[in-house]
Amino acid sequence: MNTTTTPLPIGPLYHGTREHRARNILRTGFRRAPDCSYTGTGICLSESLTLAYEYGEYEWGGCVLEAWLAPDTRWTDRIDEEGGRATKFHAWDQFFVRSGMDAVSSYGGNVWVLWNPSVVVGVRRLSHREALRLMCAAFEKDGPDRGYNGIAYGYSSLWWGQEAENPNLSRSPEDCHELRQRLERFVGRSRSERAPATAGPMPP
Repeated sequence: MNTTTTPLPIGPLYHGTREHRARNILRTGFRRAPDCSYTGTGICLSESLTLAYEYGEYEWGGCVLEAWLAPDTRWTDRIDEEGGRATKFHAWDQFFVRSGMDAVSSYGGNVWVLWNPSVVVGVRRLSHREALRLMCAAFEKDGPDRGYNGIAYGYSSLWWGQEAENPNLSRSPEDCHELRQRLERFVGRSRSERAPATAGPMPP
């Protein structure tokens, strides 16, 4: 008996942005930027939910979108071998024009630069609950020694019982209390079961 396997979409990939920009993307789709940034005019996505959360903080009017690319998307993670060793700013755009690629996976998948938005076959907005649960799952996978930036650092510190070592939280007990409340509300607990039992929470 012959069987066929349907190729799976590529993803999930995450995009952190402001809420109003997310609404535009959901309505009209992703579009390349009119101005050049470090990654040219391409759209930045990431395999890392924690990285996307740093740019789409729900606590400050942001959110995270989850996107999937078509199975036949032309992409590479060998940009050096494709002649883009010094790829930055306009060199990204030049690389895409020269290579015909739709996307590039760089920095170990932390950054995907999407040149051809038409290959996006699905995109949705994650709820705050979904995003925090996915981020805590990433904390569990990465372990307590992984470093983060922005608010992801605060949540990670709480998750591993290291809030006293985080200067942002130790200087602002109110912020620490608010982050803990969100974890308890959306994840069901504010600390990993693998965190040291002797690490007591900071007072609210």
